[in-house]
Amino acid sequence: MKKKLMQLISALFFLVLAVGVQAADHGAMAGMDMGGMEMGGDEIMLPEVTVDGVKAMAHLLDTSKAMAAAGMSTTNHLMITFTDTVTGKALDSGVVAVKVVDPTGKKTEAVKMMAMEGSFGADVALSEKGKYVFEVGTKLGNGEKRQFLFDYMVK
Repeated sequence: MKKKLMQLISALFFLVLAVGVQAADHGAMAGMDMGGMEMGGDEIMLPEVTVDGVKAMAHLLDTSKAMAAAGMSTTNHLMITFTDTVTGKALDSGVVAVKVVDPTGKKTEAVKMMAMEGSFGADVALSEKGKYVFEVGTKLGNGEKRQFLFDYMVK
């Protein structure tokens, strides 16, 4: 029951974000590094990372209130979009997983990120103050493995 509720909440947050992303003109923002800038208060855009011709754009959504109300320990929804730097096409198929390193250096087990509307998402727990590192492993469409690193400071 809790797992289905968590999946439903994650899907709803993603749906709201997907509608907003489709409405935005990302073409005008393509060359901008928006590193760590808060978007709309509850959405945080992390700095873009490019590895072997693939650009990754990551967002964190604050879901702490909804998850706490549902009895869940996760606090944020991590969403990542991958783009081929040569063609500009979205890379929306394959396998993506994330490990979270907390401020004490403790690393979680890999959590598979679900493919949703051109992006991949997973719920994560950022319950302590300090620097978190997201180790994102991918095996996208062409089968090539890549690792992307993102970090975020909880204040």
